[in-house]
Amino acid sequence: MSQRIAIIENHIIATNSIRYALTKMLVDKGYEVRVFTTGSEQEIELARSRGFSITDIGSSNKNPLEVWRYIRNLRTQLKAFQPHLCLTFTIRPAIWGNLVTGKLKIPTITNITGTGPLFASSHPVYRVARMLYKFVLRKTAFIFFQNDEDMNLFLSHGFVSKDRAGRIPGSGVDPVHYSPQPYPDKKDGLQFLFIGRLVKDKGILEFVEAARKLKPAHPQLHFQVLGPVWLQNLKENIITVDEIARWEQEGLIQYLGETTDVRPFIAQCNCIVLPSYREGTSNVLLEAASMERPGITCDTTGCREIVEDGRTGFLCRVADADDLAGKILRMATLSEEARRNMGRAARTKVVKEFHKQIVLDAYIQQIQRLTTRQR
Repeated sequence: MSQRIAIIENHIIATNSIRYALTKMLVDKGYEVRVFTTGSEQEIELARSRGFSITDIGSSNKNPLEVWRYIRNLRTQLKAFQPHLCLTFTIRPAIWGNLVTGKLKIPTITNITGTGPLFASSHPVYRVARMLYKFVLRKTAFIFFQNDEDMNLFLSHGFVSKDRAGRIPGSGVDPVHYSPQPYPDKKDGLQFLFIGRLVKDKGILEFVEAARKLKPAHPQLHFQVLGPVWLQNLKENIITVDEIARWEQEGLIQYLGETTDVRPFIAQCNCIVLPSYREGTSNVLLEAASMERPGITCDTTGCREIVEDGRTGFLCRVADADDLAGKILRMATLSEEARRNMGRAARTKVVKEFHKQIVLDAYIQQIQRLTTRQR
């Protein structure tokens, strides 16, 4: 009988994108895999059409009653599935999922995909999250971190021990799927593309303010925004639909909506811009670099590891629209060949250091180690 692996995801979109290769690898190796998540009917059906078993367990937002229902439902479903091992990703599954798997004594591998303001913020939500992380990670079999700074923070606060912690290069990037693409026609000007959830700590306000500073004197520069309005966040971090509409009316940006495939949009840009305050390891920067696009991002954790200042793009200061505008203008004044050289160097770097196979190999090593113990 094949061994059973449960994957707990915050949203089905991850299963169809950044976690697709991992899920497929496990299925191909003969594991019985079931993904416990939520999302639109269309996205769930897409995952099922790819041969994945999906159980919709609903959302675990900040509402306490909703969280309780989520935990109860997850516990019931896991008891029925009886997995030999569980994989969890992102903050909510890592906390609520690990709480359940710890009680059920299911060995669990957790991926800390990023910490955001977890340690720096005094907001009650993050204070509670810190306490919960420390409690649930004590029983977690192994914890992957996507950058050294996050791993060192968890180690220094006593959340995890060194023998149960390891570093992987983010979610990795598939250089075949994200292959080099021709640049757009020069006569259309230069396209600077922001991709990300529309929340303030992704740097969207600085991106819009940079556009406001640059467009009057440089009308050939175009600023595009791609990504979902994200209401699953603290109220003070949310960007509203009305704000986006106002920016469009002012002629500052073009809002492209959201997508499950960023490749056509990256292909039509000259440079990717992600002025995020902090990342685990930015998938957007990896994907754009793999497609030979230079990047502009902040000199911060999860971003500076990908973009080498002056070689594969430019780094700007965190939450500094003036500095961001300066780096965008600097990119715009480079020759076309210089930008292309940056893009080529970016792809060389991420293929060598962030290849998806590095992540898959690390996972299968830990999965085999933990499942072998149970035989």
